Amino acid sequence: MTNLESSIQISDLIDVLELPLHIINSDGLLVYVNKEWEKHMSINRENAIGKRINDVLQKSNAKFYFSIDFDKFDDNPESNVTHFKEALSSSVALKVVKTKTKISMFTYSVDNSKILVTSSPIIVDGQVKYVVTTLNDITESADKSEKLEKEIHKNIIISNELNYYRKQYLPTKIIGSSKEIINIMDYLNFVSKTNATVLITGESGVGKEVFANELYQNSLRNDKTFVKINCASIPENLIESELFGYEKGAFTGASKSKQGLFELADTGTILLDEIGEFPYNLQPKLLRVLQESEIMRVGGLKSIKIDVRVIAATNQDLLSMVNKGLFRGDLYYRLNVIPVHIPPLNERKSDIPLFVQYFLDTFNKKYGKNKRLSDKSMQLLINYSWPGNIRELENLLERLIIIGNEKEIREESISNIINPDNSFTSDMESVSLSEAVEHFERNLIQNALTKYGSTYKAAEALKSTQSTIVRKAHRYNLKW
Repeated sequence: MTNLESSIQISDLIDVLELPLHIINSDGLLVYVNKEWEKHMSINRENAIGKRINDVLQKSNAKFYFSIDFDKFDDNPESNVTHFKEALSSSVALKVVKTKTKISMFTYSVDNSKILVTSSPIIVDGQVKYVVTTLNDITESADKSEKLEKEIHKNIIISNELNYYRKQYLPTKIIGSSKEIINIMDYLNFVSKTNATVLITGESGVGKEVFANELYQNSLRNDKTFVKINCASIPENLIESELFGYEKGAFTGASKSKQGLFELADTGTILLDEIGEFPYNLQPKLLRVLQESEIMRVGGLKSIKIDVRVIAATNQDLLSMVNKGLFRGDLYYRLNVIPVHIPPLNERKSDIPLFVQYFLDTFNKKYGKNKRLSDKSMQLLINYSWPGNIRELENLLERLIIIGNEKEIREESISNIINPDNSFTSDMESVSLSEAVEHFERNLIQNALTKYGSTYKAAEALKSTQSTIVRKAHRYNLKW
């Protein structure tokens, strides 16, 4: 028994199927064949497994004169038919190894049999690890719909098993193997397939939007619109018309009616990030969306029904805000149907090396560098408290990758940045005055956004205006 058989545990099921099946690895070597394949090819599996697929096929009767790309046949039949001058026996599965896509080929063989050959890749970490090929004799089928129906019924067991196997390797942008993150992921598996409202909480920079994306990608609405709104970045005098839309003549300049973001998200999902910044006087309108699934445009006289799944996120303690009269209690409880709390980075330090490696790979590729961390540098990052969480770590590593040409990032370089006693100019000696001013301004705004979590509060702390902070944050591509 091969490792593949024991890992997917379907060899017994495959052997009872009434269609030939074989599996090759990425090197083109046969690693499994079923009994029907042995019968069809007149080759014992002992004489096939471990051999190159083309070498085995050349010794069999599996030759054909022309083939049809069955998946594309309806689009342009003539261009998807390939005729061969002589009988061929090359495996289509080898092409799948290169293309990483499923290929279905209809072939007319030397004994006049019509065979549907379907080769499907099993991809692990972005690379084809195995290719599963089935041979389906459809000689007696009357038309293509009957052929497809027959293929579906004969392959149903394999399809279910392979789909389960592939799902073990579905990509996710959530990084972490700590107990806290594993528990959250398990929790999201139950929540994602529902339409329940979710409230994601956690400090600024923990990646709340990443978890919101994960919810959306695994939801039943993942083929619908996903609208993301940062409630703190929209001026208070505009947020009502932006979210709920307005009717013609509702205010000066409203020359025509306009849909709001909730209408644009109809049948889909909407993320209300920084929900704690949502204006108190507009909270009843948001409550109406959650309770009645309807909105009223500014200047409108009738309700508009919508079907939207709401995900909200905040770095604030909404319950404390409710107790202080700063947030409506009825809205809070409507939002908090499914609470998801993301712990800060310093409470899951075992995840830090994973984030470090991810950001190193990302920024080395982005900036054409090949930098790495010394062991002491990694330990320094693990021991640091990370008040800005993942966002602070990301910004730090991007800066360390950009500045300097050394191959190894040493702990001194990190200390100069994260140690408040060191001057921010320690690595700025070779830049111009304007570049140094931009660097200082960028860090000042980033630190304020990280600390306060909204452009409004950052502007207040920096004695500036919200519009200025929003403009400069976009200019410097800052995240908050």
